[in-house]
Amino acid sequence: MEGMNPLHSPEADGRHRAPPAVPEGPLRRRELAAWSDADLERALRHGSLTRLAHGIYDAGGHQLPPMVAKLQALTADADVVASHETAAALLGLWGTQLREPFHLTVPRRRTRIRRRGVVGHGVDIPAGQITSVAGVRVTTAARTWADRFAGGSLEDALIAADLVLRAPRVELEGPGEAAATRHQLQAVVESMGGRRGVAMLRQAAELARERVDSPQETRLRLALHRAGLPEPEVNEWVLDEYGRPAFQPDLMFREWKVAVQYEGAHHSLPQQVERDVGRAELATALGWIEARITRRHQVRAWEPAVDKVTAALMSRGWRP
Repeated sequence: MEGMNPLHSPEADGRHRAPPAVPEGPLRRRELAAWSDADLERALRHGSLTRLAHGIYDAGGHQLPPMVAKLQALTADADVVASHETAAALLGLWGTQLREPFHLTVPRRRTRIRRRGVVGHGVDIPAGQITSVAGVRVTTAARTWADRFAGGSLEDALIAADLVLRAPRVELEGPGEAAATRHQLQAVVESMGGRRGVAMLRQAAELARERVDSPQETRLRLALHRAGLPEPEVNEWVLDEYGRPAFQPDLMFREWKVAVQYEGAHHSLPQQVERDVGRAELATALGWIEARITRRHQVRAWEPAVDKVTAALMSRGWRP
């Protein structure tokens, strides 16, 4: 058409017109199948769509951090679940930070996910071991523990297990629930068949206890177990002659009236020293003795701590 301004040609208008309406949330390319490549590019130029990764787009309309939005899209397929460190971060376990590469698991019948920023796993995970966080399919705390620590040491697996079994102390941290139960840990381990690390995980699940307040308490308890000492109760109350709660040792051997206290750095604070002295006096008045463990008792795989607790038990009549 003679005299037509090329800037107003149909092709030019197509390049500059607004993109189609975009559905909310993170999306994969196949969910935008009705869009042409030109539509997609226009949406990206106009800012109504953001590319999170290759083939994954964010349409906004939510308050999700970009990495969570990306995970929502990556796990939109019912076969894909966030696992290992990625699941731990989403579940708030062990101080794990959410970062790439993401760990994503699919059933064995499918090809593992292979893409930049992803570690793919191929494992059949029972439906009861999958939950959801912020719209992302993730393994449960018990399953995440098993996947995360199967290749590690008994000590690390036990520390992590004690942490997921611990419910917040209401008087100190407010109400809350444990991330998992010991039965759930054991059930997950038994569902894993002959996978590498299962024997170690089984032992960790058997040794795990609720109410453990710190990794150092776990390490001490494991050292006592390996030395063949009786199993102590963990953070249970000692009662006075009227049945009232008197004091709460970290570990105790009720039959022999031996209380074990692990004293970290904060026990050197003046107010804490006063409380510790008062507790020791109360323990003595009730017929108990204390084995107080500090940092210097940790050397040589906790050998000095084991010797001190053994001596306390033997002074009360226990024999190996």
